[in-house]
Amino acid sequence: MATEEELDALAAGDSREWLAFDESERRWSWYYGEARRRALPWRPLSRVQLVEAVCHAVGYIREPGVRQLRRSRDPEALPLLLVRCVDWVPQVRAIARAAVLARFARADRAALLPLVVALSRRAVDDWVDEHLLQPMLRTPELLDVALATPDLRTRRMVHESALRAGLLSDERLASIAMRDHDDVIRTRVGLLLLDRGDARFVPPLLDGGAPKVRARALQLRGVETARERLAESSSLLRSMAQALVLRSGGDPAAYYREALRSGAVTRATVAGLGETGTTDDVDLLRAQLADDRPRVRVAAVRGLRRLLATPSDTRAAQYARELLADPSPSVVRETAALLDGRLGPADRPLLLDLAETARPLHVRRGALTLLRGSSRWSRLAADLWLLSLPADPLAAEARRDLDDWRQAGDSAFTRPSPELATRIGELLAELEPRLGTAVTADLRRVARV
Repeated sequence: MATEEELDALAAGDSREWLAFDESERRWSWYYGEARRRALPWRPLSRVQLVEAVCHAVGYIREPGVRQLRRSRDPEALPLLLVRCVDWVPQVRAIARAAVLARFARADRAALLPLVVALSRRAVDDWVDEHLLQPMLRTPELLDVALATPDLRTRRMVHESALRAGLLSDERLASIAMRDHDDVIRTRVGLLLLDRGDARFVPPLLDGGAPKVRARALQLRGVETARERLAESSSLLRSMAQALVLRSGGDPAAYYREALRSGAVTRATVAGLGETGTTDDVDLLRAQLADDRPRVRVAAVRGLRRLLATPSDTRAAQYARELLADPSPSVVRETAALLDGRLGPADRPLLLDLAETARPLHVRRGALTLLRGSSRWSRLAADLWLLSLPADPLAAEARRDLDDWRQAGDSAFTRPSPELATRIGELLAELEPRLGTAVTADLRRVARV
């Protein structure tokens, strides 16, 4: 049950909070309001009693409450009348809507805008949108305020309503499509503007639009522009340029090969060759693994993942193994993804060395990822080893992974190698006081050590 102080605080805050308040009051009335329902008199109510009646779960109480509320001059009167405009009881809606129309033009409509937008999404009918939101947006001052509101969800709804009503000129749409900080709005507005067919806006949107808008603009410009955009940093735009060149009978991979051989090594040209090249380009991509720029090395590793996709191809491990100690975390992550399932028992000493506590954290994570992925028993040994180092920053992660390992089931049809079995047994003996007798015995049974 609300107090007058709470009502004053709500009236001074975000108008959308009245929706949550209405819901909480209605829930309260279901559980605790039966006695209050019988006690509510059909006479003028106090400020708090009136709010309780207007938000009550029973329509027979809300209706007389709304009749009294329409005469109130308290700050919560108009927001609550707005909420009742989408009431599920037709009689309550009719009273509230008449009261709102009588006083809405004199209210602080800018402060009520977030609440009106939220109410327009409710599926009772389109009354709020037709009689409140659209007239507000047709007022230039309110439209400017609405389009610049800091709440993202409200801004998106306002833009959508303004687009449906045709309230924005093409020039303003172009400005929004190129300068708004929300990609959803920029994409929606930019695509709409391009679909109108005005060629004036294609070049600026190709350079300054959201990624999807730039890709659509590139389609409209044609294959000649696509050839010029093959080295775009945006993967979406680059893919569109590649598709347009291929469709015209060209070979985008040839462009990337020539660029790399002539020294025009960028993340985009390296990534482009990885996206369009063949296995004959492996050596050219491999040469970029030594580049000083981490983003270029990441692009080269990703390209090798595509060109050396066959798991039995040993060149992936041969070329990328040394990158597991790269100073860049993103390079190590990509390398671990490339080498997943490609390393054998002979690589275990290397991975154990990279997982040592003296190594950088991102190097250790990459090595542990590969150790865990090499076999069920290697994963168990790695987790137990980390748990034997309680101060290690990766110990908590190892405990979670060990719990997942146990929940996956113990019906293993394999056994650990003698070396791993010995190591697991030693670690379980060391960890028994911390893991507990039951957990340790269960792990011994599963691993048969």
